Amino acid sequence: MTPNYNYPTEIKGKRKLYSLFYGVNNPLKVISGNHNIAGDTFHLKASVTNTDFIFSQDKEFIEYVLKQNHKNYSKSDIQSVVLGKYLGKGLLTNNGKDWLKQRRLIQPGFSKIKISGLIGIMENEIEKAFQNFPQEPEIDLYDFFHTLAFNIVAKTLFSSDIDEESVKELGKIITEVQEVFAKEVRIPLYTQMIKSLGIMDKIMKKNNEGKNIIKNVLDKRRNSGEEKNDLLDMLIQARYEDTQLPMSDEQLIDEMLILFIAGHETTANALSFIFFEISQNPEAEEKLRAEIAAEGENAFGTESLMKKSYTTNIIKEAMRLHSPAWAIDRQALEDDSFKKYSWKKGTLIILYITGLHRNPKYWSNPNSFIPERFDHENAKNFPYYPFGAGSRLCIGEHFAMMEMALIVRRFYKNYRFVSYQKELKKKALVTLRTLSLKGKIVKNMI
Repeated sequence: MTPNYNYPTEIKGKRKLYSLFYGVNNPLKVISGNHNIAGDTFHLKASVTNTDFIFSQDKEFIEYVLKQNHKNYSKSDIQSVVLGKYLGKGLLTNNGKDWLKQRRLIQPGFSKIKISGLIGIMENEIEKAFQNFPQEPEIDLYDFFHTLAFNIVAKTLFSSDIDEESVKELGKIITEVQEVFAKEVRIPLYTQMIKSLGIMDKIMKKNNEGKNIIKNVLDKRRNSGEEKNDLLDMLIQARYEDTQLPMSDEQLIDEMLILFIAGHETTANALSFIFFEISQNPEAEEKLRAEIAAEGENAFGTESLMKKSYTTNIIKEAMRLHSPAWAIDRQALEDDSFKKYSWKKGTLIILYITGLHRNPKYWSNPNSFIPERFDHENAKNFPYYPFGAGSRLCIGEHFAMMEMALIVRRFYKNYRFVSYQKELKKKALVTLRTLSLKGKIVKNMI
């Protein structure tokens, strides 16, 4: 006997057709609209693939999937299969025991102590970037931050073993692959179409060129015999607990590629949102400057960067309003239920972090930029998950927070950013990004 499942309110009819058609190019507008119609949790069935989706921006539902019953949920085929064919089997795309084995192996390299040892490399790249600000009256900070974050992760991961041209080429390849991946996920039969047209072969060739860039870096390091105390050394020297063997070259390359992408993409996008919000909120900017001035050179030390501060409040609030990791996907390994809802094995769960972070049930004035809200005594219990939650909490959270705090403080110690934009045009790919952030850099009067 087939069990009866009690899915949430289903999106049907014209609204379903609208969702499937317009969700390709503007998923945030479509998903938010569906939540306004159907409530904090809704059901959508993709007819072409016969796939059931549950979308939720409900705190309790999200915490149930990510924390209380996380063992019943894996990364969906969207990431493990579709994205995995490009990135391999690294931390972002892996599942089950293989994922846990890799997580335990790599986790020590991202402790606060290890990350603090990389601050000198970050400082060098930030200083070099700020010295070379374009002299034109207009700058696109979005492009600037992508270059800066890319260079920082390249140097902290690879030290000096990768040249600038390779960094640029790898960046171009990653962007191209992301564009194709986003279309594969959102457009039915897109994968079959690009295969038949020979486009997939070209994309996979590009993707392999990117992996070869990383392989060349790995070979160069091994052949040199040098130890540089960076993340690459950590990955090379890591040994599995059970066998005491190192990672294979293929696994090393997969992990390095994922660290490269995750280590710059989210940070660069978040920085664009942070600087935009500061530019629109002069009171917050003045408080930030006062904090930097009060701390003097201590403001740039590891201890100050990692502790709670007004700087971190600004970063958190900007990432609440504009969450780079705008949604988290999971797939049910077995039938499951939560409160009045029940669903079958294989159901895809889309945890809508953007909606959660602006849900008026949990946030007062949810669409306003209020960094002070993170001073609240109950702030630790806010439903705030820009780096995910539960067992798969982002391994690079401390790295990203320290890097962003350092960039924000170094910039606002000497400069101001005057935005020419009063609103941001966003694009949701694997991460949420803005298309541009144009304005001018003004040097502080000392």
